[in-house]
Amino acid sequence: MASLSAICSSSREVLLHPAVLLRAFYLAASLLILVMQAAPALRARFLAYGSRATALHSGKELPTQSKSAATQFLDYAAALQVPHNYFTHFYITSVACSLFWGWQLRLWDAGGSQSLVWALMLLQGVRRMLESYAYTSTSKSRMWFAHWVLGLLFYVTINVAIWVETPGGQLGDWALVPAVLTAHALQHTYHDYLYRLRTENKDYQLPSHTLFPNLLCPHYTCEIAIYALLSLLAAPEGRLVNWTLACGTIFVATNLGVTALGTKEWYRDKFGAEKVGPRKRMIPGIW
Repeated sequence: MASLSAICSSSREVLLHPAVLLRAFYLAASLLILVMQAAPALRARFLAYGSRATALHSGKELPTQSKSAATQFLDYAAALQVPHNYFTHFYITSVACSLFWGWQLRLWDAGGSQSLVWALMLLQGVRRMLESYAYTSTSKSRMWFAHWVLGLLFYVTINVAIWVETPGGQLGDWALVPAVLTAHALQHTYHDYLYRLRTENKDYQLPSHTLFPNLLCPHYTCEIAIYALLSLLAAPEGRLVNWTLACGTIFVATNLGVTALGTKEWYRDKFGAEKVGPRKRMIPGIW
């Protein structure tokens, strides 16, 4: 009996470990996004935002009294929105969390991969924060408030995920740093290009960047690559990958993948299928 009690106690400790809870959060959030994508009533109301947002109904709106209670509830929930430029809050949060944990745990003095991963995560937050200020448009587009809340939760938790499984500091991992920095540079290049494309023209234009002529959302590709590479860099001793960061990467890929789906549909509607052609969404040569 004592042995069984010890096993149960040990199991509870494992399940309540911060790394396990973070992985569960990322995977559950990814599953929720996929469920919403699969249900048209949810996809139309909650996943589209900014220029990709479309009207919930074509033609004349039905009177409120003609709608079912479930439809009225969904419409009410979808109407809870915040300005799209609240995206800036994500990166302010990320930088603040990086600095807090760096100071609290003295991560800059930890040495090896732990200091390196912390510095690269801080770089990601600072760069995206500066970009969001520099490239903020005067658009009045909005997003569902849950997007904003989920984004804040992601950046709070991802700054824990980088140290909750102590990186092992394997020397070979340092070869990944140039790849991370390259992904940063490429993403910045495309963000700058999209901003100029939007502000230097009177209407939206179909992007065709020299470096990414066959991809519609290469900045999403770079974002996923950054987190995937960090999950390798932050791997604990004796492991290939940091599974907490890997689950975070799955969330990023799921979220951006669904957005890329909507982006290609929007481009087709606006510019025509013949102009969008066979261009891939965010995975070169595949999807």
